[in-house]
Amino acid sequence: MAAISVILPVYNVAPWLMPCLESLRDQTFRDYQLILVDDGSTDESGALCDAWAAGDPRCLVIHQKNKGLSGARNTGLGAARGEYIAFVDTDDLVLPQYLELLYNACETTGAEMAICGVEDVAEDGSPLPRPVLTLPGKAGVFPGPRLLETFYTPQSTYYTVAWNKLYHRSLWEELRYPLGKIHEDDAVAHRLFLECDRVACLEQVLYYYRLRQGSICRTRLKPSAFDGVDALVDRYHYFAAHGVASSLLDRTAQACWQRFLQLCGQVKAQPSPELWARLETCRTNLAGVPLTGLSLGEKAAALRWGKLPLGRKGTDS
Repeated sequence: MAAISVILPVYNVAPWLMPCLESLRDQTFRDYQLILVDDGSTDESGALCDAWAAGDPRCLVIHQKNKGLSGARNTGLGAARGEYIAFVDTDDLVLPQYLELLYNACETTGAEMAICGVEDVAEDGSPLPRPVLTLPGKAGVFPGPRLLETFYTPQSTYYTVAWNKLYHRSLWEELRYPLGKIHEDDAVAHRLFLECDRVACLEQVLYYYRLRQGSICRTRLKPSAFDGVDALVDRYHYFAAHGVASSLLDRTAQACWQRFLQLCGQVKAQPSPELWARLETCRTNLAGVPLTGLSLGEKAAALRWGKLPLGRKGTDS
């Protein structure tokens, strides 16, 4: 059994796959299993995976019909044999000490999760004119539940995304990503942190996030954008069931409505029947979430959208 299983979902990333794999090849930590999940790629990505595996006995390639990012990660979790799990997006890059420093952080502190800093890079992998870093609010080792408040701070990405972390495999024994959804990280992050007695937060930048125009998060508004609201609604109900502090529960309710209202404005600017229909189902899911923490203007907007006759083209404002 390897110390770490590194899971890479692969879907039509041929131009970026080799630099990503090369960054993993250059890791100072060598005891890892590499799992490449070819999620129905229609370009040469699948062939590149097979060619890489032919030269690296640590590499396992799984070809499957397209299931989306969540489905690819779940397949990788099913095949993982390492004591720890790491996710890397195949259009990104990791620094040589990425695995070593995260592994050492877990082993020396007893943490079930370790997190590193992130730097955004241009699409060609070059540094941005001005560095854009994603760092912790505070470095150190903390109880996981204590870090849930950070989900609603400017540093939230550091804590909620999947790919700048190393997880003990026990965190994933009964947990998987929701199939067919985007914003899948928002759907599981809170569950992970609630299960962690210790989380090691590192300031070192070990992960390069490539700002790629064709990525999921950088495309025109689609109905699936409302998956993010549904994930926050699920988080609200999960927190309520687990008795978190009322201040955190209120902040979660506020985040649900604020993201919903932001998307409502975008739908109004670029309306389509599909977007209006998805907005309406999302509004139904919000029914049990109170209008907590909102400004008077936000509450008025929430009430207005709550009464909007969306099934009749949704032209009211």
